[in-house]
Amino acid sequence: MSDLAGKRVLITGGAGGVGRAVAQRMAAAGARVLIADRGELELREVVEGLAQLGEIEAVTADLSSATGLSRMFDRVDGWLGGLDILVACAGVGSGPLMEMDDADWRYVIESNLMSYVACTKGAIDRIKASGTKDGMIILVGSISVHIKAVGESVYNAAKGGVASFAETLRKELIPESIRLTLIEPGAIGSAMQPYSAEERDREMQAYKMLPPAEVAEAILFAATRPPGVDVVTLRIEPLVQKIF
Repeated sequence: MSDLAGKRVLITGGAGGVGRAVAQRMAAAGARVLIADRGELELREVVEGLAQLGEIEAVTADLSSATGLSRMFDRVDGWLGGLDILVACAGVGSGPLMEMDDADWRYVIESNLMSYVACTKGAIDRIKASGTKDGMIILVGSISVHIKAVGESVYNAAKGGVASFAETLRKELIPESIRLTLIEPGAIGSAMQPYSAEERDREMQAYKMLPPAEVAEAILFAATRPPGVDVVTLRIEPLVQKIF
């Protein structure tokens, strides 16, 4: 396993279930962790809850906008002082295309695809500038691009773009010794689901949704492989994954 102690880690979507679980594990492993998300209150709760584990800070930013991206990377430069690992798991849900107005479907694409490209580009620039020989990009996609369920056309357009982007960029980064992993989870019992916390708990107990901690474990597995070992794509889903 690769040691995470002292690694500078940026986690987008850090106030969500998966982002928080990843932050918890990486901080406990000795990494310096910066989490970014839209909700200031939620970020503060995460930082306060994990502060005893190690060095963790937060930045409030909407990554669908250039202003939000700039705000986040200013904090990366100022607090982390460089970057070794990006974990991109920010995202928003979506409805069927014909039930969304133009502003809504554009926001889904900007949040779930364009922000991933922008965050990855900014992360690569900083990994290269830091001179690290073991930089890593981990992008959280979705198995929805394989299932193609009715009502998820806009969401799948974004996540399908993330998958193609990741699989192609991975090859482009080999000369830079920067590894790139695509994580494709199935349904996750997080707040992004249109269910109450109690309903999500029931779905997880019935093995119909993944606990966020299990997705975080998959991310941690990829992040701790030794140099030269590249986890290209890791698909993880609940035992009873919905397929329609």
